[in-house]
Amino acid sequence: MRHQSRSYAVQALYQSEMLQSKSMLHCDRFLEQLETTDETKQFARELIDGTLTFRKQIDRSLRRNLDRWKLNRLNFVVRNILRLAVFEMCYHKQSSHQVVINEAIELCKDFVDDSSHGLVNSVLQKLYDEIQNPEKASSEKPDKNTAVSSESTSLEETTG
Repeated sequence: MRHQSRSYAVQALYQSEMLQSKSMLHCDRFLEQLETTDETKQFARELIDGTLTFRKQIDRSLRRNLDRWKLNRLNFVVRNILRLAVFEMCYHKQSSHQVVINEAIELCKDFVDDSSHGLVNSVLQKLYDEIQNPEKASSEKPDKNTAVSSESTSLEETTG
């Protein structure tokens, strides 16, 4: 059920980005037309709404952890898989980070026909390590020391 919800969430986030809309209106229409359980739709809706709500903070975290990549140059689907996973790891902590990362890798394998799952794994693991040890992350990036520390603190404060 949760994998299917994540799959629907990625599709809705992709549609939202293509329409350049952060409104849940289009996402709700997408979810309404699905023939699945209410529980699956509800979890997908939570993921979509949260990802859209925190997208600015999520994108900031992703930019910090993308080595030699720019967020806007990533495939639309990969970008939204990453956003969804970051939302789950940082704001919707119902699943362990291992489950979130594995689900993101599986979504890449489902939707993207290339080796993007390696990039997704790397970025999400770096982000998790940064959340667990913000001081170490800031010492590894001396030119962004202040930004990493304050961002990590705000992520922790927001997530409880």
